[in-house]
Amino acid sequence: MGEGNLYVSVDYGRATGPAVDDGTRPWTREDPPFWANASIWLEPGIDKAKVGQPSFIHVRVSNKSQQEMKNVQVQTFIFTPTVGVPVTFNDCIKNNGAKLGIPSGSGTNAADDGNVVKIGPWTPVPGDLKGDGHMCLIANVFQTEEGSFPLPPDPGSHEIVSQDENPFNPNGDSHQCQRNIQLLPATQQAIQQPVKVVYTTRPSSPTVHPRAYQIKMDLVDIDGFTADELFILSRQREIEFNGSESKDGELRLKTSWGTERIARGPRPLSFDLKAEGIPGFGQTFERDAKMPQDIPSELEVQIDPEAPVGSLHTFDITLHDEKELVGSGLRVMVLVTE
Repeated sequence: MGEGNLYVSVDYGRATGPAVDDGTRPWTREDPPFWANASIWLEPGIDKAKVGQPSFIHVRVSNKSQQEMKNVQVQTFIFTPTVGVPVTFNDCIKNNGAKLGIPSGSGTNAADDGNVVKIGPWTPVPGDLKGDGHMCLIANVFQTEEGSFPLPPDPGSHEIVSQDENPFNPNGDSHQCQRNIQLLPATQQAIQQPVKVVYTTRPSSPTVHPRAYQIKMDLVDIDGFTADELFILSRQREIEFNGSESKDGELRLKTSWGTERIARGPRPLSFDLKAEGIPGFGQTFERDAKMPQDIPSELEVQIDPEAPVGSLHTFDITLHDEKELVGSGLRVMVLVTE
């Protein structure tokens, strides 16, 4: 679905070519997948938050019309990293932005750009965060009849006000977007042991006829960097970036002896999944009435112990049934450091 003028571009700033997202949904490209949207981020931290530290959520809204769209609002929903069905409306941390005008076009990812909506501050309390503070973000862009008068509101847009009718659909509604990406720096000493990724698996609710599920891991193995990789890496203090977000550039990791070029690391990786009721990645399991909706999951990733400093290892964790992807995935980036 993409009949409106407002949308949040998945592939803005693709490093491997010009952006192609015009708001048409579903988004079917894997470079990047829809849950690696580069048009939504936290500041500071990009995808991580800290207890007691105010955070702002930025959402870059695209406008296909030739005129400013007035009184546009953005809602954001924050929750711990999840693979599968999104969490419920009631389980999210919710923030609503003020009504703003969105100029024609897509703008840039600069925080002061006219297409970028800044929401917050949100200051996490201890109960908000788990693990290392990585958070999943979903945003919804809408106009109301009152706000858009005398013109009708943007077609297909609406405010999310309750859990009714499964409100989160970031790959079916162009007014929504999702960012579920985790950057894990790991020293050369640390990769002698598996790197741990902690998240929650959420299969669909059990039905009369049980569904068979599988957890899959898909490695990102392309030349250059995807838009989401470039966006996150170029904003790290330990990384120098020679280029722009709209084209390939060189990323160099600062070390005690100078800098090292960041490049895709050696393959293959090995995985070990620990989650109650799930036998392992690539193995079939069913969800019955006894299995909880939220399944705490820990993935151990073994990287080549000889992987050089600056090597990047990116993969997606996804949940599938017999027919298709269930919900959304989690993109993990492991960067080997000094």
